[in-house]
Amino acid sequence: MCSKEIRSDSPAGLNSFSPMPFFLLLWRCMAVLCLCLAAPAWASPTLMPSDGLERPVLLTGALEVLMDPSGTWDIEAVSRGPQSQGFRPLSGPLAAGFTPDAVWLRFALARAPDTPAAWLLRLLPPRLQEVTLYAPDGSGGHVVTPLGASVPFAQREIADHHFVFPMAVGVQPASYYVRLHTESSAMQAQLELWQPAGFERERSIDYVFIGALLGAVALAICMNLCFGIWLEDSLYAHYALYLFVMCALLVLRMGYAAQWFEPARTLPFDQVMLAVQCLFNAVTTSFMARIFGFRRHLRWASRCFDFVVAFNLAALAPVLAGHPAAVAPWLATGSLVSTLFGALVVCYLIGVRRHFRYLLPAAAFSVGTLLGLYAMLQSWLGHALPGSIGEDIHLLGAITHLVLLNVAVADRTRHAERNYRAEKERAWSIKRNAEQALEAKVTQRTAELARANVALREEIEKRGQLETRLLQSIEIKRNAIKQQHEFVSMVSHEFRTPLAVIDAAAQSLDISALGADPMLKPRTAKIRRSVQRLSMLIENILTADRLQLEQRPLRLEPVDVELLLRGLCDTFNMPGARRLRLEARVRAPEIEADRSLLEIALQNLMHNALKYSPSERGVSVVLSRTQHSMPDGTPDGVAIDVIDHGSGVAPDEAQHIFEPYYRSASMAKVPGSGLGLHLSREIARRHGGEVSLVATGETGSTFRVVLPTTPPPPPPRSDFAAL
Repeated sequence: MCSKEIRSDSPAGLNSFSPMPFFLLLWRCMAVLCLCLAAPAWASPTLMPSDGLERPVLLTGALEVLMDPSGTWDIEAVSRGPQSQGFRPLSGPLAAGFTPDAVWLRFALARAPDTPAAWLLRLLPPRLQEVTLYAPDGSGGHVVTPLGASVPFAQREIADHHFVFPMAVGVQPASYYVRLHTESSAMQAQLELWQPAGFERERSIDYVFIGALLGAVALAICMNLCFGIWLEDSLYAHYALYLFVMCALLVLRMGYAAQWFEPARTLPFDQVMLAVQCLFNAVTTSFMARIFGFRRHLRWASRCFDFVVAFNLAALAPVLAGHPAAVAPWLATGSLVSTLFGALVVCYLIGVRRHFRYLLPAAAFSVGTLLGLYAMLQSWLGHALPGSIGEDIHLLGAITHLVLLNVAVADRTRHAERNYRAEKERAWSIKRNAEQALEAKVTQRTAELARANVALREEIEKRGQLETRLLQSIEIKRNAIKQQHEFVSMVSHEFRTPLAVIDAAAQSLDISALGADPMLKPRTAKIRRSVQRLSMLIENILTADRLQLEQRPLRLEPVDVELLLRGLCDTFNMPGARRLRLEARVRAPEIEADRSLLEIALQNLMHNALKYSPSERGVSVVLSRTQHSMPDGTPDGVAIDVIDHGSGVAPDEAQHIFEPYYRSASMAKVPGSGLGLHLSREIARRHGGEVSLVATGETGSTFRVVLPTTPPPPPPRSDFAAL
């Protein structure tokens, strides 16, 4: 800290803040550029009474620099040792670039006798980690005043966002030393001298200026967030994020962060600065790619910018891990390359592709681009790059950039509003045309509907007449079917009596003494077979007529299948011709069935087997039990196989033999009605079973009847089934 005598010379009220009229803000914007350009390149070490009141006394041209590679030299070695011979003059502000060396600055000061002794030394920019002033104490020693980002803001004697040292200047020339050191930012420094009154005025304007700037940025952020919500365009939210990050970077660069957020603690300035710089680079790059439409015009350029964004976000990891010094040069190089690349792409879009609507945002970015490029080049090249740009120029450039960019975004909003109005007008025009077309269509469809209603009424009348005729036809058909059933029943009854008489007469003749006549016996057998075939035909016709009425219930009763089969075999096995052989492999259970229908089904199968087998070959009837959908696997049904030794069924006819009235062309000489197999299957299905052809070939065919012990319930009755 400064000596006690020097602090007593400092005027009271330096730490207070008094607002200035707002018109000074406009004067500041106009005068800053002239002030920095018109300031003398070299200031006399003799301070006059008028110096440091209206503008600072720049020590440009009065500085000497000494590089300390080891960083261990003390003030005694630098001021009196051999190192003191290594100072070399500076022609402008210090710009040593990225260097790990400590830097010593030396300058000589004196004042006129009528000039106040109390002065303030301000060092810009406020981004250096260590800044120490060594002022002569009048007895050959030095008063040491440490500042820099490593010193908490609350310990600063002059509460300002810059590094400000109070100092007493004597009438006789004296040498002053400033030691600078930083690790992760460029080594830059500009020294100014102020009288306390002039500094107070300058600081008041400075705070008004930064307050107005931050207020304008906050207003722009709020407006763009509203625009983003109203217009449903995320670009405005992106721009608001860009403004916020840029404002945060500006606050850090100008030293306000330590004053406003962490005044009592040491802020890790280098780490925070580089982290915000990474975020700023990522947000700026992505925003620039969006506002210039790189993804729409140049996909390859958009991918390059995506890589830059990823690079800056990846650089956050080592920065936050505490290695900002290793990342800073690479980050500056990446920023330089991406800035030049973006400038070339924008020039290509405007100059070659003729996208002149990008002129305004290009002008906005060009200000910041030029200043940023110069600052980055100076960080690398140091004194090899002539000239310098002060903090005021950077601030003025940021303001100019924001103004132009706000105008560009507002122009985009204006274009969006104009496009919205044009689209709205087009929508209204389309709506009017659609309404007119709809009215015409409604008129046309109304006329068509009227004609359709007339036609519909006529159609309804016609259908009513047709319905009446249909009901009459249904009634006539019902009466005809009823008469047909009565006729079939009558004819069948009338046929049965004569056939029974003929069969009885043939049977009596067969068992009489005349039946032994070799000439008469074949004829009586032929008569009985014909009677049997005719009786079966009548039964089939009656059964088919009965099965047409599917809802008529079965007359169920317990049936011993083996006993039933033996009776049928005995009936077919006429004396002297036992061709049917029954083979009962198991004891079959009794089943619930309609005995008469079941007899007809089995008779048809047996009759077919006898009819299509050679007269000298027999027919086998095999009775077995079968599994019929029982969960525990117990036998629950019977299977009856009727095996003949005929010529078999042709493969192309196998799927048709169960159709009603189907007759094979190859068996046309064999008499039959084509109803037997069909009726057998229908009867089995009514009982919940099935009849199928399980084997056929040149040696014969096997038809299988599968019946459950209990048939399923009958289907619900249909009104149309009764017809």
